[in-house]
Amino acid sequence: MRWTKTIKRMCVAAVSGAMLMSMLPAMPASAAGVCTINTNKTYQYIRGFGGIDMQEWQGYSLSEAERARVFGNGDGQLGLTILRVFVNPDKNKWNLALPVAKYASEHGVTVFATPWEPPSNLAESGGTNGKLHLPERNYGAYATHLNDFGTYMKNNGVDLYSISVQNEPDYAHEWTYWSPTETTNFIANYGDRITSTRLMSPESFQYGAWNNGKDYYKNILNNAKAFANTDVFGTHFYGTKRNHMDFPALENCGKEIWMTEVYTSSDANSANNWPQALDVAENIHDGLVVGNMSVYTWWYIKRSYSLIEQSGNNGAITKRGYMMAQYSKYVRPGDFRIDCTESPDSNLLISAYKHSDSQIEVVAINKGTSDVSQQFSVGNREITKVDRYRSSQNENLAKTANLDHNTSTYWANLPAKSVSTFVINLKSDGVQLPDDPQPHTGDPITPDANGYYYHDTFEDSACDWEARGTTEPTLSGRHPYQGTNALLAQKREKAWHGLQKTLDPNTFKGGQKYSFSVCVDYEEGEEQQSYYLSLQYDDASGTTKYAHIADGTTYPGQYLQLANSSYQIPSDATNLVLYVESTEGTGNFYIDEAIVAKDGTKISGPEAPKPQMPSNPTVTYTAGDGSVTLNWNAVNGADLYAVYQYINNTWTKVAECSGTSYVLNNLASGSEYKVSVIVKANGSWNNDYSNAITVTPKASSNNNPYPVVTSSVTGNTIRLSWGALSGAEKYGVAYYSAGKWKILNGNISASTTSFIKSGVPNGTYKLVVCAKFNGEWDIRNLNSRAFTVTVK
Repeated sequence: MRWTKTIKRMCVAAVSGAMLMSMLPAMPASAAGVCTINTNKTYQYIRGFGGIDMQEWQGYSLSEAERARVFGNGDGQLGLTILRVFVNPDKNKWNLALPVAKYASEHGVTVFATPWEPPSNLAESGGTNGKLHLPERNYGAYATHLNDFGTYMKNNGVDLYSISVQNEPDYAHEWTYWSPTETTNFIANYGDRITSTRLMSPESFQYGAWNNGKDYYKNILNNAKAFANTDVFGTHFYGTKRNHMDFPALENCGKEIWMTEVYTSSDANSANNWPQALDVAENIHDGLVVGNMSVYTWWYIKRSYSLIEQSGNNGAITKRGYMMAQYSKYVRPGDFRIDCTESPDSNLLISAYKHSDSQIEVVAINKGTSDVSQQFSVGNREITKVDRYRSSQNENLAKTANLDHNTSTYWANLPAKSVSTFVINLKSDGVQLPDDPQPHTGDPITPDANGYYYHDTFEDSACDWEARGTTEPTLSGRHPYQGTNALLAQKREKAWHGLQKTLDPNTFKGGQKYSFSVCVDYEEGEEQQSYYLSLQYDDASGTTKYAHIADGTTYPGQYLQLANSSYQIPSDATNLVLYVESTEGTGNFYIDEAIVAKDGTKISGPEAPKPQMPSNPTVTYTAGDGSVTLNWNAVNGADLYAVYQYINNTWTKVAECSGTSYVLNNLASGSEYKVSVIVKANGSWNNDYSNAITVTPKASSNNNPYPVVTSSVTGNTIRLSWGALSGAEKYGVAYYSAGKWKILNGNISASTTSFIKSGVPNGTYKLVVCAKFNGEWDIRNLNSRAFTVTVK
């Protein structure tokens, strides 16, 4: 048995004995004085009720069914809204806390963390004061350790509310000892390094009495820098009697006080013992009413002496659990404690809470052995309904709906050894709750079966998407990606003017990852347009920042999916706004199928947009002697052009070029040729020859005769001979292949009238002999004057 646990049992026994002594009077049932409730005199903010899940020590953790039972607030559920987790000194074991913590965070539960020890490499022996001690030289590294834990939890989907400096530094025989001066110095000099979450004070073993745990808090209050770095105060109630729970200086400092650990008895299998279970309700009452605590946290949620059973019955709620449920199910986060008559009878403890201007809750404990008939009054307020939930030896949250009442009062029987919670509806007086610096604004969104938090289809509404800048959002059926409507952004005056949606602050947190997808399209305007899916947020200093989640380029009439399946929101980001904008231009665009989902969710979308193939150019020509010069307009986006000629009923490529003109030579004067120019863009050719034109070279004025050729073949040798032409400067021999005339020899002197070609492969060849006059080759009528030879 741990030494500290023994001390805790001794302290708990002392307090429990005092409670039992107060239960001895055995008065007959009687009408006590009126309990008057002042609905508009408020005290502390209520953040919730809960306990710890700590499998490193327990050896087990809450099952999925138990998590739902503990953190749910339906029938047969506890309604806990606080979870405490263990900061393992070994960061490689931080994952052990994740399953329950992540579930709790996803269901709107406030999660906070407590360290028992620093990493082993930072600690030294605590000597007679405790197991370990943290030397001042390692304060900076310890602050980093705590901050890293907060970052780890946020990056893994847990919205950690705070982390404390140390668990029970005043009774540290099994963990780490700190003096009040040391914890204050650490907070003052290193507390501001913890930026991933809020910083909680050390959690003293006792709030008062032995060794005076309040010294830890007094030192912080008296050190301006330490106080500024402390966001919330935490303490334990072991051995803390009711008269030691009041601490006006701390209660009036403007920061919340949390009771972060206690049990009223740790006897094995004592969770259902009655009336001892009633001690839990009384301890909660004293903490809230005397100590002005905003949070009440039990030790292990699941244990043989705790809120749900440790073995058998699949974690059934125990009598101690029902005592907490009398508060946790009905006094919800965001309520404020309000003024009421605490003890109109010596055996009664009554507290009241305001949920809204039209609802309050009253919790009444009868510690005595006799029933009490109690009158409750709400002053000049008008009651519209009273429901009662009661637990006693034979009842567990037994409901009585619509208790009798008159305008401002009602009577209720409070059985001996019982707790009754009254949920009272009132006619509104228009007086709202005070503002809270960390308001509870609702539960986070539960993702659907696909993992989607939002799935905005725009079929019937804009789905909370709004104008950004001058944009006018309008539902449009012109070109939806799916369904019948998309959301049109029009009347934009700047590129950043677009469409935006504010993300739910209870669901989407800084440091966490999510999957985002929005489909975007445009119909008219530029040949291509680029878009951003972006995030607007405020950083830790309150400065508005912007970040891009995804980007892409599309073309008219083609939807683009802007998607990122694992985007991490900046760790210090708040006030998150998702928006779609163009990188430039102010043209209209559409969005459809806007989805935000759990991290890693793959969201289907349209195929990647393909660039539109530009049209082929318009071609003109200028006729020349035996040639034509083709000209065409430049095509935007063209990589290359190709000139094609229609030969033997087939389009045949003649040339490729990057310019916008080309000369076709070796054409027969006066003959017609069909040509086309096509464009290559984005790696593909536009094989549309509908822009073809017919070209005709100039009719030749050349009256020179053609060479008259005689041919013979011997074996694989071709012999050609011709008569000399007057005025000829040179002769040339060409052959026809693949739709073109190709030169065999273009440099035969005027005095030579023969040509021999040996080693010719077998086959039939089309040949022609040309003469050159006045510096130009006579290439008239090549096809008509050509001849064939056959090599066998």
